[in-house]
Amino acid sequence: MAIESNTSSSNISFPSSSNVSLSSDSDSFLYLHPSENPTTALVSPVLDSTNYHSWCKSMITTLSAKNKAQFVDGLVEEHTKTDPSHNAWKSCNNMVVSWIIHSISPHIRQSILWMDRAQDIWNDLRSRFFQGDLLRIFELQMETTSLKQGDSTVNEFFTKLRVSWDELESFRPDLACSCEVKCSCQVSLIISQRKTEDRAMQFFRGLNEQYANIKSHVLLMGHIPPMFKIFSYVVQQERQFVGHNFFNHSKSNVIVAINIVNCSYCGNSGHTDNVCFKKNGFPSKNSGNRKVCIYCGKNGHTVEICYKKHGFPLDIKCIMGRARVLKPRMMALIKKCV
Repeated sequence: MAIESNTSSSNISFPSSSNVSLSSDSDSFLYLHPSENPTTALVSPVLDSTNYHSWCKSMITTLSAKNKAQFVDGLVEEHTKTDPSHNAWKSCNNMVVSWIIHSISPHIRQSILWMDRAQDIWNDLRSRFFQGDLLRIFELQMETTSLKQGDSTVNEFFTKLRVSWDELESFRPDLACSCEVKCSCQVSLIISQRKTEDRAMQFFRGLNEQYANIKSHVLLMGHIPPMFKIFSYVVQQERQFVGHNFFNHSKSNVIVAINIVNCSYCGNSGHTDNVCFKKNGFPSKNSGNRKVCIYCGKNGHTVEICYKKHGFPLDIKCIMGRARVLKPRMMALIKKCV
């Protein structure tokens, strides 16, 4: 069976079932489960020119779960053709090769498509994309110290930090005493606590200023709690902020909806077209047909435009503030309404 890439076919082939003597022991690295698919991409995202370290970690984990990591780490040599298990080794090797090919991006895939051994492909990818440990450690430390929350949620910001911390941990794991006679000092606990303190300060340094109170509260503790506790404190504070902002936003929308009324006739705010003077005209005191309001009992207007019943337009206050320049007729009208 031939494995085909997106653009061209590979020279990888699996021995026919009549010539393959795969191990029936599920604990053997030469065992292949019948459901294994050679065209499956084992990890996501696939390898590109920027994510080799995380891709390599994911691939090793997946291959180890399938008991096939020996084909890329060099712990198993290629079986000779005279070895009875040669065909089984070749079949498993080709399966691993196919998994690797389908777990890398197409533009990289073309460069290793004609390589037969999984270990050769693995070493070739490592030589091209692996960054030196110290260089990668330097980049990770720069990322953790310069990362800011910004518009991200606390969970999104903490996840970005956690990814960098975990990768940094893979380069520099915690030291353990290897002496035959174990020491009784607590230096390992002190180192672990200092690492927690460093991470807590990196986390707080990147948070927005609205979390200043909780920063001070935690840092003033005599003993810094674990990171999951600190994360829980900050998330609870974030929920309070979100709930408070939602309530204020809803309240302001209700107030605006109640108070702001626009006239569809003149376009001004504070009244409707039913009481618009430009549309209906100003009430006339000397008019032969005198108007009487049945609500307030005063003359010069009707109940439809009674300010005591419907409320005063917002621009009446501005008119009263400029009373010195108003005409006597207008002032008399306002006093009558008031």
